[in-house]
Amino acid sequence: SQARKGCQFIVKLSLLIHVLKFCQGMVAEETFSVCIVGAGAIGCHIAYVLSRAGCDVSLIARGENLRALQEDGLQICLQGSCTERIRVRATDKPSEVGRVDYVFLTMKVCAYDSSILKLTAPLIDAKTVILPPTTAIPYWFMHQIKGPLENRRLERIDPDGSLWNGLPPTQVLGFTMWLSAVQEAPGKVVLRHVQRGYPMGEIDGSCSDRLEKLAAAFERGGVPAPRVACIRSEIFVKSLNSLAFNVVALLGDASNGVIAEVPEAVEALRSVMRECEVLAHKLGLEIWQDAESRIQQTLAARMHTMSNLHDFRLGKKPELREIWNSMQNLAELLEVQLPVTRALVAMATLKA
Repeated sequence: SQARKGCQFIVKLSLLIHVLKFCQGMVAEETFSVCIVGAGAIGCHIAYVLSRAGCDVSLIARGENLRALQEDGLQICLQGSCTERIRVRATDKPSEVGRVDYVFLTMKVCAYDSSILKLTAPLIDAKTVILPPTTAIPYWFMHQIKGPLENRRLERIDPDGSLWNGLPPTQVLGFTMWLSAVQEAPGKVVLRHVQRGYPMGEIDGSCSDRLEKLAAAFERGGVPAPRVACIRSEIFVKSLNSLAFNVVALLGDASNGVIAEVPEAVEALRSVMRECEVLAHKLGLEIWQDAESRIQQTLAARMHTMSNLHDFRLGKKPELREIWNSMQNLAELLEVQLPVTRALVAMATLKA
């Protein structure tokens, strides 16, 4: 009868829904192997989060940091409360790790060049997903971008095309970070605040299993991982913020709280952002948060010291030149002048 057939249909539909939910759960809980090259604050935090999610995590580290990770483990502190130390596989020999599903490149961009290819070769095959650093505009930025600049190389970043060829954009998953973390001691990271966590997305804006698996793992590990349709916009905004705040912080030797109290310093931030946002508009990229909101949001973390100033005070090389080179490369391709930003970078470079 019609009623019986209707009941059978409902039962089958319910079973199908149950199976789909079960499969979705399996995907969400799926683990994978990951290697993080660069055991600084961000690299160690990612290792901690993905370890909590049940993933097979390895860290490529060196020096005293490597010794601490191997002997004592990894510790994360947030708002005065520190986790128990966890054990994460740490080595300075990628060959001991071998091929993995995901590779994060979290070294400073001033240490990121074609030499990374030899280091990462044992970790990567044709199926490995690669997540390069995005403090600056990355080498793959023009891959499949719409318009006359599609697939143009950024020669200031990747002069001989070795990064493009050795770390193919087709294997890249874009991501960036909106949080503040510092390495307080070898094997110990202090997480000062988390804003949007780790936004990530496919370069072409599509949905994919590799994106969903990674984002779900970050969320299981306790950190937001928004899936975004235009990862280029996210990375551009992050790179611009990094450029503007680091150049002003270096020039003034000032934490965010000090910058916030000097109107001329805040106006310098606005000037850099207004000038560089022209590049995004020319590329058709949406600026998802206006400059004033970004400035106030960042300055609200008054105790925070920008990473380049933090490194400068420790006697380390700041990344400012590399961040500027990437933005300057876009400006040259788009035939846009950046006189204010160029002058501020020049003065900060002389100091640092």
